Amino acid sequence: MTDQKAKDFFEKYTGESALEFSILAQSGSARINFVGKSSGGKYIITFNENSRENESFYYFSDLFSNLNVKAPKVLKISEDLNLYIQEFVGEHTLSEIIGKEGLTERVKTLIKKTLHQLAEVQRKTENQIDYSKTFEYENYGELPITSDLFYFKSFIADVLEIPYHKSSLLLEFKQLVSKIENMEPKGLMMRDFQARNIMVNHQDEIFFIDYQAAMKGPLMYDVISFLFQAKANFPTDFKNEMLTYYFSFWNEEKALQLKDSVKPIQLIRFLQVLGAYGFRGLIQRKEHFILSIDKGIENLYQFSENWQEMEEYPELKKLIDQLNSAETKQKIQQIILKE
Repeated sequence: MTDQKAKDFFEKYTGESALEFSILAQSGSARINFVGKSSGGKYIITFNENSRENESFYYFSDLFSNLNVKAPKVLKISEDLNLYIQEFVGEHTLSEIIGKEGLTERVKTLIKKTLHQLAEVQRKTENQIDYSKTFEYENYGELPITSDLFYFKSFIADVLEIPYHKSSLLLEFKQLVSKIENMEPKGLMMRDFQARNIMVNHQDEIFFIDYQAAMKGPLMYDVISFLFQAKANFPTDFKNEMLTYYFSFWNEEKALQLKDSVKPIQLIRFLQVLGAYGFRGLIQRKEHFILSIDKGIENLYQFSENWQEMEEYPELKKLIDQLNSAETKQKIQQIILKE
């Protein structure tokens, strides 16, 4: 894929030469994004060789458009499905705004807007989604939960050579899978619902931009992904306040179910995210993920120390305790500094 091919595709769509055309920095994804400008405004041009992932994005984008959900419209798709043009919905991610401003009143308002819109999307999409159109998994059941746990095991525990009793850990993983796949209520789960995947325009409107990995799953998953993301580092009292705010959008029965699912989903999300930091940071050596490892470990360790039900997972707890040791931190630094 060349920049020129993407530029040609964009210029053919607009019918004029691009006034501006530049590549955007990549994060964890293999997708390559460009921003193009014509007399009609700005656009995002995306290249991704994984056409199945693209088709999922096209499906959900079309669905969201029909349901008046704030997400970018897909305006043009190439014949091979690997190149597409989207609406430009904002200059800055919510993550950038949080990083620049901290927890200002504006940021608090944006976070509330995000949670309110998330609840609205979860409601609007109820019984509206054909989950056979999803990318990798139709629902967050045994296979993806097990995969998330093994992501942590492989790219954190094994890469850092932390000793553990294999059969004990795998039995505890099995217990966790059973608990999490039965969490209610279920509905649309966008999977990687974080501030860096939320755009904010000049009117402080919120747009969701990353949902190609969406599937059916516990509604609480995206809330936890958002409020407990390591980089945002929201204070505990604020996170609790925002959880209460989110629960207020649901009836009493669903609110109770949501509250019951908070801790187990926190655990699986912390493990999965740390596994991603291990793979993207320690293996692929991507800076954003390297910088997030320490905070990811701290989040997981503090959670393990404060959740009483961790006693049901003694081998996992022991592993997490070792993760927080000075010896493990030294190993991480050695891997990072190694050429």
